This record gives sequence, C-alpha cells and structure tokens, in this order.
Amino acid sequence: MKKSLLMVLALGLALCIPGCGFDGGIDTTVTVIEATPTPEPTPTPEVTPTPEPTPTPAPVIEQSPGGTNVEKKDGTYYTTADVNLRADCSAEAELVDSVPSGSTLKSTGVCENGWIRIDHNGQVCFVSGDYVSTTAPAGAAAEGGAAEQTGEIVY
Repeated sequence: MKKSLLMVLALGLALCIPGCGFDGGIDTTVTVIEATPTPEPTPTPEVTPTPEPTPTPAPVIEQSPGGTNVEKKDGTYYTTADVNLRADCSAEAELVDSVPSGSTLKSTGVCENGWIRIDHNGQVCFVSGDYVSTTAPAGAAAEGGAAEQTGEIVY
C-alpha cells in the first residue's frame, strides 16, 4: 500500500506542476536589455539681467505771461499768411510786430492752446498755430536764404 500511495502522490504532483502554468520553454528564456546611461543634464545658462529701459525725459513745461502751459520745444515754422506776433498766446494780447506770409520763425515752445512761442529778434512773442506750418513753402529754400539776408518780403 505504501508503494501505491507513493505512486498516487507522484502522479498527482506530476499533474499539478504543468497545471500551474509553468512552461519550461518560455519562462526559461532570459532576455538581456542593454541599459543606456543616464544623460548628463545640460547646464542652465546664466540669467542675464534685463536692462532697465531708459526713461523718456519728461517734457519741460513753462508758463506764458498769461499763465498758459508752454511745452519747451525748439523748431522751425513758416507762416502761411500775414500774421501778428503777440506778447502772449491770445488774440487779445498786445501786438508786438507783424510778419508776412512765407516768413521763417524759430519756435521755442508750443502752448497747450495751440499757439507757438517764438524768438523774434531776441524778443519772446507768440503766433497762432492756425497760421504757421512746419512745411516750408515751395521755393522757400532757394529764395528764403537771400530774402532773410536782404530783408525782402517773400510772397
């Protein structure tokens, strides 16, 4: 009986082992995977400070004799009509002089009400912006230089 019991036990074991999913052909194969080395991290570039923007200088604001704000601004204007030069930036201000159309005026500022502050023969005067232009009249370049030197009126 001992022999038959051992035979049953050996037969049971022989049947159980393949039933557990063990397959000698597939599970016994060893696959070698070549590992790649871990790459070195790229160094982060140095942070350069962002340059501070250069601030735009604030416009220089002055006052006309009557209290109107005048932004200091040099430029050249040309009269588009015969104009009166005034002591302040108003049509009611005292008349200082008159200049003919096509005259060149050197500005020293622009008033907030549209008038232009000019230097006329060393005197500060004002002219309405409605009667001047920054564009030279046609032929002013050729004739203007001679007219200014001789005192001629260029029309």
